[in-house]
Amino acid sequence: MTDLIHPDHFLHFTASELQMPADALTAGTEFRKITTWSSLNALLFISRVNEETNVLISAADLAACRTIGDIHQLIIQRYHGPGPH
Repeated sequence: MTDLIHPDHFLHFTASELQMPADALTAGTEFRKITTWSSLNALLFISRVNEETNVLISAADLAACRTIGDIHQLIIQRYHGPGPH
């Protein structure tokens, strides 16, 4: 299992990808309000998540998310597949 499944690791990973301090993010952070978030960074982030987890997130998936926690839950769901967890 990849480290990104763990919430703290995901927050650190996301902060690193967005070049910001890890303590500046929470699961409730609305990622579109982050100053370093852009369409290019979104594509890079999607690519890095895929590299780390082998989970593919589309731009439409990301558009349906509002917070960092929403993205994390999407990754967990895709990583584990359908069914109870």
